[in-house]
Amino acid sequence: MAAVAGKFRKPKETKQVSQSYWSLVWWKFKKNRLAVVGGIIVLLYYLICMILPGFFAPYPANAESRFLQAPPQRVRFVNAEGNFSLRPSVFGLESEMDMALRKRTWVVDPEQRYPLYFLVQGEPYKALGFIPTNLHLFGVDQATEGATGFLFGTDRLGRDVFSRIIYGGRISLTIGLVGVIMTLTLGTVLGAISGFYGGTVDLIIQRMTEFLTAFPDLPLFMALSAAIPVTWPSTRVFFMITLILAFIKWGGLARQVRGLILSSREREYVLAAKSFGASDYRLLFKHLIPGTMSHVIVISTLAIPGMILAETALSFLGLGLVPPTVSWGVMLFEVNNVRTIHFAPWLLMVVPFIVLCVLAFNMLGDGLRDAMDPYGGK
Repeated sequence: MAAVAGKFRKPKETKQVSQSYWSLVWWKFKKNRLAVVGGIIVLLYYLICMILPGFFAPYPANAESRFLQAPPQRVRFVNAEGNFSLRPSVFGLESEMDMALRKRTWVVDPEQRYPLYFLVQGEPYKALGFIPTNLHLFGVDQATEGATGFLFGTDRLGRDVFSRIIYGGRISLTIGLVGVIMTLTLGTVLGAISGFYGGTVDLIIQRMTEFLTAFPDLPLFMALSAAIPVTWPSTRVFFMITLILAFIKWGGLARQVRGLILSSREREYVLAAKSFGASDYRLLFKHLIPGTMSHVIVISTLAIPGMILAETALSFLGLGLVPPTVSWGVMLFEVNNVRTIHFAPWLLMVVPFIVLCVLAFNMLGDGLRDAMDPYGGK
């Protein structure tokens, strides 16, 4: 009887798990390793350059020294006797005059050895913009006279290139982020209004986008940048550069959002909301625009590197930010001659950081584009 009862035992019920759209997006995004790597790199950029630049940079951005255009100091694992040591250190630099080139050169002095320490006290700064501290991730002992740790060398004024790359990233990444937020706000709202109302409103907005796209980007950048007074402070110039980039870039997004709204405004949930007396404001901002957010998120991720490159190009041409403001474009502007590149090629160390940042955003954007369609593809 027990055997017979076992045959007719009630099968075990399987638990049904329902996943939301965003959980499916996250699941598919994690499967794309390049996108995950790109996202991690982007987070590291914003952590190092925007949130805690003073902690990761061993020196202030505009701190000058007597080491003018000094080459990078190699990190070595040797002690004072020349034996292997787990404590990294750098050798000191001594200046010599090259009579053939009529130029000061720097030679390594093995007798001067400066150990590198982690979590050292250095120049004071404000963490997160309001917490006064002098703690840095790494550096040399500031109490030692003449101790320097220029891992990427120095520029023509003796400023640490590594620290300037970090502080320059703060400006460039902020312009990219703020510019894209302004572009998304303007392009999404105007594109949604254009697609929802149509008629004269659609005609005016679309002609505005065509007017902006009719001009080549570089001459339009030059014309708008020339309108910025040279006497303005750096903060106001920064704000105007961001406005200029947002003003030029919103048209493409507005056209894409318009197309999405045109395909969504006749769907059942929109018609049902309209039949219940929903206002145009509610239809736009509660039903239609949220339906375009997945597309807008992807576009914003891919647009940030474009903003960064645009600011870099403007500053490189002398039309954007100017010293003493530090950005990646300003750093490139200071090496826009053959002589500097020949005698101080380490000043181009900012280029790999720009390239890596753009590649990381593109990998992240491609991964988000695929993840936003969790039911399609592989």
